[in-house]
Amino acid sequence: MKFVKGLLLLSKAALLLVTVTLPSTGFGQTEWIQPWEIIGDSTLKSEAEKVILTGTVRDVATKLPVSGAVISVNDLRYFDQTDENGRYFLEIPRGRYRIRIRHLGMKPVLRRVKIFERGVINAEMEEGAIDLEEIVITARLSDANIKESLAGLAKFNLSEFKTLPTFFGEVDVIKSLQMLPGVSSVGEGTSGFNVRGGRVDQNLVLLDGAPLFNASHALGFISTFNPDVIQNFSLYKGNVPAYLGGRASSVLEVETKKGNFEKWKYRGGVGPATSRFTAEGPLVNNKTSLLVSGRVSYSNWIVKQVSNADVRNSSLFFYDANAILSHKFSENSLLQLSYYRSHDYFRFSRQFGYNWDNQLLNLKWKSMTNRKVSPILSAVYGGFKNRLEDPSGTNASTLTNALNYFHVKEAINYAPHENHSIVGGAETTLYLAQPEKFMPYGTNTTSVPNQVQKNKGYEWAFFLDDDFEISQGLSISAGLRFSAYTQIGRDTIYQYQENRPRSTATVTDTLVYRSGQSITSFHGLEPRLSLRINTVENQSVKVSYNRMRQYIHLISNTTAPTPVDLWQVATALLPPQIADNFSLGYFWNFKNNEWETSAEAFYKSMKNLVEYKNFPQLYQNKHLETELLSGIGKAYGAEFFIRRLKGRLTGWISYTYSRSFVRVKSSYESNQINNGNWYPSNFDKPHNVNLVLNKRINRKVSYSFLFNYTTGRPITAIESSYIV
Repeated sequence: MKFVKGLLLLSKAALLLVTVTLPSTGFGQTEWIQPWEIIGDSTLKSEAEKVILTGTVRDVATKLPVSGAVISVNDLRYFDQTDENGRYFLEIPRGRYRIRIRHLGMKPVLRRVKIFERGVINAEMEEGAIDLEEIVITARLSDANIKESLAGLAKFNLSEFKTLPTFFGEVDVIKSLQMLPGVSSVGEGTSGFNVRGGRVDQNLVLLDGAPLFNASHALGFISTFNPDVIQNFSLYKGNVPAYLGGRASSVLEVETKKGNFEKWKYRGGVGPATSRFTAEGPLVNNKTSLLVSGRVSYSNWIVKQVSNADVRNSSLFFYDANAILSHKFSENSLLQLSYYRSHDYFRFSRQFGYNWDNQLLNLKWKSMTNRKVSPILSAVYGGFKNRLEDPSGTNASTLTNALNYFHVKEAINYAPHENHSIVGGAETTLYLAQPEKFMPYGTNTTSVPNQVQKNKGYEWAFFLDDDFEISQGLSISAGLRFSAYTQIGRDTIYQYQENRPRSTATVTDTLVYRSGQSITSFHGLEPRLSLRINTVENQSVKVSYNRMRQYIHLISNTTAPTPVDLWQVATALLPPQIADNFSLGYFWNFKNNEWETSAEAFYKSMKNLVEYKNFPQLYQNKHLETELLSGIGKAYGAEFFIRRLKGRLTGWISYTYSRSFVRVKSSYESNQINNGNWYPSNFDKPHNVNLVLNKRINRKVSYSFLFNYTTGRPITAIESSYIV
């Protein structure tokens, strides 16, 4: 067993060295001529044979943590790699050591220490003489797609998309994701995105762990994420870990930057339609930092150039703001308070208008007492509000909807050794839908004020994830999530006659529930499993399965989702969505990881999907369930991906074949769609091709090219219509 363990450690060391291979620096004895750093008292006796050496590695210019740096002691006798926070942990015997800290594209750091007690050695690294583009491409493990246990996982730093052509000069997370296989949208000017045949509301979007219910500006042309604030993002489109849940299709995690703890820095940008500014720095040096950022649009001058009178008289405006306050109680304990706010306004001539708001307040505490245990506690208050304006005519009015929520989550990361990690914990979310308000607009309207009470509920879950690398060629990621949901009062619930279609004419009883009283409940297990098998060194096969439950629905009968659609929690007549996701993938890198290729197939089955009767009345309806139908769905397809990561010409080409179908079958003809047969969903676009190329001329000049081809969506045209 010791021999096997030694081989594993040796192979791990080789992997890390390959990852951080640097141009020759001419290391010799002269580099080690420097004073010894002494940690502890050599005269004190200690029963412990080993001590803990820890610290943080940061970029000397930006003061941001450097992840993936390798800390080696006495030429890899002991070594570790920094995590996403730049932290490392080494357990070594008391004595004298030579320490090297290396990272691709940065000058190595050399230290000599005599360590007798537990101590801290922090380090700062500066860029070396390597082209910026090379740093961007190889900052992650070059064979991460081969070694990663989870199937269908895409991780990116925002820098990897900065060279792409962008709309209005804005680097955009959502638009960037849509250039990847398996991710699409119904078209420009629409909010949200679709992943592997899933619906828009089936994607959980997290900003620093806080759920975000609308991630679009300008009707979907720009996302709500300010590029100056975003650090990196991850999309789980295949297997989703058990500690992430609440949606039936995918999870997008967006992580923001942390404020600078040592000096103030400023950055910004001015574009044809938007401008942005960011400031960050210490309030208390090395203890407390503040980051504030804002972005605002002034795109109306572009709208005014259009010859069409209706468009010329329209208006489009948005802004967003971030504030992040961080305080370090110690090197191992960080408290972070962040606030996010966004606002959008759109008006089309004098015909109609939208405005919508996001708001998040997130308190997060991270602790890292040692390398093995790391708890994270977060508490979030969030809200989403939208308003539809009808400003003209005698029926001029406004319609307002709002959803507020509280979210608390505790997750504990435990890593018994470097090839084994466990995450366990619990979370709960309280949904407080606000009354739907209909109000007159202007002075010449005949509209009458009205208010409709909306449903409330809360969900909670326990989760446990275990990611275990059994050997170099085999790893397993297994998880189990138990989730539950309860609809609560204050509310009025209508009972309908059995064996007849639901309508206002078939109401048999009205039940009134007091505030906080339980109305109906759902619960179930959500198993997650992903298996990675390395056939040879640079190839792997991944297979995964996961079940996901979703206790909230997006109610929208438009072809493309709009910002003023309704969020509706589950009820007895509107049960939660349940999806079973399967995927199988083959991954192959060649030419020393210069080329990255993959082929993945997926299948998804769904039930309790929301569909609609003809011409449904969705707003100001106390009997909303009478306009909704319940269906089942299925999606399947394949993704092919080829990417070049090194050289002056980089980029990728991807092809996705994806089909998505729905079936609504009932014993009542009025409750069926397409005679109970399968029909394509609104976002069924079978073929999607993306080509992304970047030609680097020198360190400061590059050219980029994007090409997208996609087949159209299905449409059922109206044959005739009449008004009574």
